[in-house]
Order: sequence, then structure tokens, then C-alpha cells
Amino acid sequence: MDLAPRPENDFRRFIETYFARCRTACPMIRAIAGKWEFEDLIPGLSDFDSRLIVDDAAAEADWARMSLAVGEVHTALAREEPQWARILEHLPGVNLTPAEAMAPAMYYPESRQWTFYLGDPRIIAAIQSSLESSPWSSRDELFHLKKIAVYFGPYQRGIDPPINLGPWQGKYPLHSRLMHYFAPPVQAAVSLATRSTVRGKLESLRMARGIFPQPHVIDRVLDAIACHYELPDLDRDPRLEQLERELESYLQSAWAGLAGSVTLVAVDPSDSRDDLRRKTAAVPSDPADAVHSGLRFSRLLKGRLLFYAQSIGWFDSEWLIRNELGRVVANLCTGPLAAYGRARFGAALKPEAVLHRLRGNLLAEDLCEGVTAFIELVGTPLPAGQERPRATQAAAAFDPVPAMLAALSADLLKQNAAIPTPAS
Repeated sequence: MDLAPRPENDFRRFIETYFARCRTACPMIRAIAGKWEFEDLIPGLSDFDSRLIVDDAAAEADWARMSLAVGEVHTALAREEPQWARILEHLPGVNLTPAEAMAPAMYYPESRQWTFYLGDPRIIAAIQSSLESSPWSSRDELFHLKKIAVYFGPYQRGIDPPINLGPWQGKYPLHSRLMHYFAPPVQAAVSLATRSTVRGKLESLRMARGIFPQPHVIDRVLDAIACHYELPDLDRDPRLEQLERELESYLQSAWAGLAGSVTLVAVDPSDSRDDLRRKTAAVPSDPADAVHSGLRFSRLLKGRLLFYAQSIGWFDSEWLIRNELGRVVANLCTGPLAAYGRARFGAALKPEAVLHRLRGNLLAEDLCEGVTAFIELVGTPLPAGQERPRATQAAAAFDPVPAMLAALSADLLKQNAAIPTPAS
């Protein structure tokens, strides 16, 4: 397969353009950040996982307007700049206010892996100072343990289809394996070993050389990324299968090397992916985290769905729609409802039972009916070729979901503030 040469790195221009357009459409946006370090954004192959910081005064109606406005910015840029199709894979996923970013009760471990690019320097400095002053905690450890559990074990072929890659699609088999499914668990393992979250993927790979066995594997990975995967024959079997086995072996040995660093679970060198997922799932955590996380992710999802529903000749969204609708109910509806039930009522209630308890109390009846209708709509079988119409329908029915999450989150924060702090 012919491998297209490395394109010009256009990420800086994209970030500047995107932030300026979003700020013009939504003046309440105060800053833009992205996951990882700038060097981790591989031209032609990486998307941009953006995060927006929005004014503390933003109300529910402001977020609703912002979702539509940012979606329109996204759509316009996708039409104007076809070469940005990959970068524009999705609207900003996590969106929050400065107060939320700095509130201990709403602490989000992933935020330590963000690079702030543009925005109000005072707000950015305050958030960074807050994060830097917060010590490593069990929430950080559990975050990284769960990251390893997600990516541990053999690479699952077909899990990460090549979408909107244009001429660089031939390089995606290696990019997917190295940057999407190997670097994240190594990053988590290095963070656990050092008990300090490492922001960058490439930075964590370089650090791993001096921490875990088999540094030659890391060297191969770094060399492949440095040459933009221009390694003929490594992107196909049998060499690709051999690479998968080497990466799996590396992660297994790295996991064994964490025995003295991990405190929340027992490290067994023979642990499998299922073992790790079972162990991490058994670690107690604050159920309120699922509610607050759902709120952050819900705020611009309507705009994301409407963007995916557009017909843009060079932007393929069918798989993206199915992926989004396949996880939205668990992540933003049933999961947060069940978590709220544990946090507020101290019981393992079914999501529908929690919604029933809240009907006419914390949540208006029509809002509860709207959430139920959205769940039913998304759960309806989706015929092939009907992805865009379904995305439009889901967007039209979505408003009750962020409204519910905002109410649940605010109530848990209120209850948390009412709990007396033990005397020291």
C-alpha cells in the first residue's frame, strides 16, 4: 500500500480558528484546552479532543444555545476546510465552568492531562494552580487503573475503524494500535508508577523506557511515530500481528511492575483484561462522579448530533452516530440516575425507580417523560442508512437529558455542602 507523506501540521491554525469562531458565536466561552500535549497531535491522523471553559454565569439556557452555536461553527468549518475532516471528528466533549474545574467535589482526574491553548490567562492560571496544588489521590489512582483496564490485553481488530482520514488511511493501522490503544495504558502505568499524572502520550512513552522492562518496544513505537508510520509491510500481517503480540506483552510486564505502586487493587502478573475490569469495578468510588461527568459531557451533545446529521460529502458520520447513540443512554441517562440513587438514597435502585421517585419533586413530570421518551427513541433498532435521520430525531428529543443532569448534579452538590466537616 502506498503511504501518503506526512502533511503540514495545521493544528495550531485549527485551534486558533476554532476558538475565535466559537468565541464570536458564544462570548461566554473563556478558554479552550485539548487532551494531551501538542506534540501528541499527529498531522493527518489525530482528531482534536477539545474542552471548553465557559463563564461561571452560564445558565442552562446559555448551554443550550451554545450547543447549537458551536455545532454551527463546527459544521461551517467542516464545509470550508475539507482537510480538517479528521480534526473535526466531534464537538468539544467536556465543557465546564472555572468554578466546576476547581471545585473539589467535582474534581475530574482527566483535567490534569489537558493543555490550555487560548483564553483568559487569569482563568487558565487559576485552574492550573488549583490542579497543581491538589495532591495525588485515590481518585487519580482509580482513573488510571480504569484506563489500563480498558486497553489491556490483545488489540481488538475492528474496534477503531478508519474514518475521515483521506490519503492517510493507509497509516491508520499503526496509528490506532500505537497512539490510541498502546500509548494510553502506558501513560496510565507511568502515572501510577510515579504517582503523578503525565499529560502527554509521547512524554509518557519516553518516561516508560526507564521504568518498565522491554525498553526496545518503546523505541520501536517512538521510531514509528517519528517517521509518521512510513514503514512498509509493518501495517499488514504477519508483521502487524507480531507487533500486536509485542505490545500486549509489554503491557503485561508493565502491569506486573506496578505491584509496589498500586494500592487500590492487588496486582497479579497473570491478570487478564477481564480480571482488571472486575477488580477496578469493585473499588468503592463516589457515585456523584458519574452524575457530574454526565453533566459535563451532555452540554454540547445536541450540537454534536446535529453536526453528524449534516450531509457533507467528505465527512463520514454513520459510524460516529451509531457509536454516540450506542453509549448515550448508559452514560447520560441510566448510569447517572442509578448513581444518583446510590448517592442520595443509599440504595441500588433501578434507573426508572430513581426517576419515579424524583417525578414531581426534584424533576418536573414533563421532564421525566422527556427523558423516558429519549431513552425509548435511542433504544429503537436503527436500520442501516437511517443514521442521519435518527441523529436529527435524537437531537430534537435530547433537551430533557442535560436539564435532568443539571438538577441531579446541583442537588448532590447541595447535599455535599450540607455535610459537616469533621473537626481535625
